[in-house]
Amino acid sequence: MRQHLWKIDQVSIDLEDRDAVVSFVHKLSLNEVTLRFRLKPEQIEAQALPLRRRLEILAGEIVLDLGAFLDSVPD
Repeated sequence: MRQHLWKIDQVSIDLEDRDAVVSFVHKLSLNEVTLRFRLKPEQIEAQALPLRRRLEILAGEIVLDLGAFLDSVPD
């Protein structure tokens, strides 16, 4: 069974400025990664829950890509 090392700590969306923030915490090291997005006007017209899930998925993919890159860099 694969262990999940990253936990979504916070998702916030500012509807007025169209800013979104997703924060992750690494369960072992307690490091935090915060991703900030600027949303297009048509993206915030969707319901809140599907928008939140899309942001979580996109942020998760970015964190996984970052982790894969850091693992590939020689010491």
